[in-house]
Amino acid sequence: MVRERLRAVVRAAAARFRRARWAVVQTAIAVSVSWFLAHDVLGHPQPFFAPIAAAVSLSASDVLRGQRALQLMSGVALGIALGTAVEAVAGTSAPAFALAALLAVYGALALGGGPFGQGLMFVNQTAASAILILALHRPGSGTERLVDALIGGGVVVVIGVLLVPADPHRLLAEAERSLFAELSDALGGLRLDDPPSAGDADRELAAGQRIHARLAALAQARETARQVVLVAPRRRRSRESVHREIARSKHLTLQANAVLSLVRVARAAVDAGEALPEALEESVAELAEACGVLAEAGNVDRAVAAASRAERRLDPAEHAGPGYRGPAVYAARACARDLLAAIGPPRG
Repeated sequence: MVRERLRAVVRAAAARFRRARWAVVQTAIAVSVSWFLAHDVLGHPQPFFAPIAAAVSLSASDVLRGQRALQLMSGVALGIALGTAVEAVAGTSAPAFALAALLAVYGALALGGGPFGQGLMFVNQTAASAILILALHRPGSGTERLVDALIGGGVVVVIGVLLVPADPHRLLAEAERSLFAELSDALGGLRLDDPPSAGDADRELAAGQRIHARLAALAQARETARQVVLVAPRRRRSRESVHREIARSKHLTLQANAVLSLVRVARAAVDAGEALPEALEESVAELAEACGVLAEAGNVDRAVAAASRAERRLDPAEHAGPGYRGPAVYAARACARDLLAAIGPPRG
């Protein structure tokens, strides 16, 4: 048992390494180039802002890289300006640090919005930069720190946006497959013939948390894909196909919510002893199979066929038996319809 868990942990780590390998290599290159430009070319004695800006903006993910770089450079610029102003007025005393942090956070929140409103990068970099200006007090250091940050962010833009932009289709496909895997697990774990147990609520909650996390990752992938085809010259030819894929993937939000509703109402019906049609369990299995196929990037036609069968099995117009007009059946049919809409026409 312990050995199997250890193997699972190792496999998961290896999968993360494979997904991030090129992003990590790009980050290492960007850090090195940023230090070289700031230290060796411009002669800055301690240009730590440059490599840090590159590392934080690129990191181990190719999601929202351009936006992170913009947030970082803007946050550093604002923080340096505020920190310099506080230093001129209050020096570098302990109250000055409190004032710098207060002004930096409130200033970032006041300006935060649009590309600056997602995540805490802009706020954190503004506060950190204001504090560092006081902590590393040196005459004229503000301008030097700003140049370093611009160098690091500029290197990120060149590498992550112009030279090696993310593949928007790959980003969307990976996020969709991860979501399909969670949906397949949630549907596959729904047993309508099992008696209620004390752990049902905890399992439903855990499944809901995992699915919502995957939906958030899919939303980030969609936003990254939009940004990439908008600003990266190498990806502009993919603009139309990416926009079509984004529009299609939005149905997955509806399908994920339908899956969660199905899990809740079906288990509630079982707990209450309600009569459910025998076809419901078969349809749930068909939906789990369809999501599993898509999670493995399998045959799309097979997934379409499974989802279509699931919808037909539960058509209340064709069945007069008990339970065919209950909420569980309607939720299962909604799962099937939204899944078919998310799959869309055959991909060309």
